[in-house]
Amino acid sequence: RTQGSPGEAVVSTQSTGKCASGNCGPWTRPQIPNPAFKGKWAPPMIENPNYSGVWAPRKIANPGFFEDKTPFANLMPITAVGLELWTMTKDIMFDNIILTDSRSTADNWAASSWNKKALKEQMAGSGEGALQDFLVYAKENPWVWVAIVAAIIFPFGLYLTCFRGNGEVDEVGE
Repeated sequence: RTQGSPGEAVVSTQSTGKCASGNCGPWTRPQIPNPAFKGKWAPPMIENPNYSGVWAPRKIANPGFFEDKTPFANLMPITAVGLELWTMTKDIMFDNIILTDSRSTADNWAASSWNKKALKEQMAGSGEGALQDFLVYAKENPWVWVAIVAAIIFPFGLYLTCFRGNGEVDEVGE
């Protein structure tokens, strides 16, 4: 490199034989293997005469511990079960929960209680009328409005296409 104006370095334009062969670029120091290399250096360690192993807390006898050999002997019979249910969906309902290990007992209980109650609720409806039920359903399912509009426009368009006259009056007998 040669100096141009003060503070600036100017690159020489002289061509060398190495650049002509494509060996130009930043210079890197050549690396050769070192036979004396023993790995990354670390300070030497000495034995600790007070080391007694991995630390663990002391374990002492618990004076308040007792083992109940018959834990269910003094319990009263279970007559109710409390469940806390949390849901984000308004259509999930829980009523009359039964705990049993018999499928037939559960089926008999469902036939005598839940099936009758569900039928009564279905027959009673919401009590607000069919129009109100439809509006609530349509509010939750907007595609219903598209179906209604299509059901009205399609027959009207079919009528106009098939039965519309061209304005000429046919005379009978001529």
